[in-house]
Amino acid sequence: MTQPIVPEDFNAWLHCIAIECGIELTPGFVDERISALQDKNNYHTRSFVLLYGQEHHQKVLNWFKQVREKI
Repeated sequence: MTQPIVPEDFNAWLHCIAIECGIELTPGFVDERISALQDKNNYHTRSFVLLYGQEHHQKVLNWFKQVREKI
């Protein structure tokens, strides 16, 4: 069975970000992403919501917040 292109849960998202993309989830990076994802006027956030939907946007925001609590 193949993995979905868009991660559907925290562990799949974390693997995608940290392992497949090689992005280091530093406190600064995570804080920047949380700030941007909470800014409904941010062009990239608006594009993200249009592409993936409000529900997935909220999931990703929550996943970044979950990571932030651990680092």
